[in-house]
Amino acid sequence: MNILRFASVGLIFNIAGAQLAVAAEWRFCIAPSGQEYKVYMTKPFLARASMEPLERSFRQLLYSLGLRHDSVQCPTGANEEAVRAMRQYAGEFNRQRGNEVVQIDWKSATTR
Repeated sequence: MNILRFASVGLIFNIAGAQLAVAAEWRFCIAPSGQEYKVYMTKPFLARASMEPLERSFRQLLYSLGLRHDSVQCPTGANEEAVRAMRQYAGEFNRQRGNEVVQIDWKSATTR
């Protein structure tokens, strides 16, 4: 009987873990280009993928467009409003530093 109970608990955790892995999160991606005084940013979007595939996909897009950049980040927030506020702050901060903020119209295949 105890083995059956442990198996049931394990199954519940496996199902819950799988659902958490596909939960959508609000994100935006940003990639500075210090050498060119530019920052590339996407609009906020809902993503079902983890950070690494999103960053890799955005990096590949920038390379395919011939846009030089330093790093890529796709931060997440508690909700859409929080991500929009983070994005707005990042844009204002970079403009104050003399960087041009370039909007990139992008939606990764991993977000669909």
